[in-house]
Amino acid sequence: MIVDMHCHVLPGVDDGPETMDDAVSLLKEAARQNVEAMIVTPHFHPARYQVYASQVIDGIGSLEERIRQEGLRIKLFPGQECYFYSDLIQELEAGHVLTMAGTRYVLVEFDPGVLFISLRNAVRSLISNGYYPIIAHYERYACLRGNTERLTQLRYDGAMLQMNFDTLLAKGGLFHKNPWRELLKQGYVDYLGSDTHGMDFRPPHIDKAIAWIDGEIDPWLKDNILNRNIQLLLNP
Repeated sequence: MIVDMHCHVLPGVDDGPETMDDAVSLLKEAARQNVEAMIVTPHFHPARYQVYASQVIDGIGSLEERIRQEGLRIKLFPGQECYFYSDLIQELEAGHVLTMAGTRYVLVEFDPGVLFISLRNAVRSLISNGYYPIIAHYERYACLRGNTERLTQLRYDGAMLQMNFDTLLAKGGLFHKNPWRELLKQGYVDYLGSDTHGMDFRPPHIDKAIAWIDGEIDPWLKDNILNRNIQLLLNP
């Protein structure tokens, strides 16, 4: 079963699809790529997208009704992509912001220019409060690029690392020569997610990424990323 554990598919709540029809088009494309379940992760970002838990739950309910009408077979689970700031843990404790599918795992993002010491302190803070941080699209943070020692430190602290599927397909710009493929092969990825925002902005290419994975990485590692670790999120 293919599960997309990082995606923006709820309409009208953040920078994902604007309308229900846009969301359905995105889900149809995900289904075409053999995605059977998605952990829905709208942003919680102070001063930008303050999407609260109740909005996510209500939004999933409405989208599930449309899914039934369309005959799509995609299961939706609630989650959020949480920007780390001083009050995030308080918001999680109050239930205002969602963990991943009701577990203690939290998909957490940072400013691309975050200092490593700040990122590591955030990880430690989440862990000390009983949460398991998954660092969203870790390839975006300058402090982590090409630094396996820092990635190892974060792993030692208890963090998990999420990379975007599209990063494995990128051939230029920030990802020139694609060192991220090598990091995947070396085991520095715990989760892969599309981080899709719609058919116009970052559409999913999960099928193409998995086709590359099938021919390039150890089957045990593939199973760990796409199955075993996912089950940690779906079985609270």
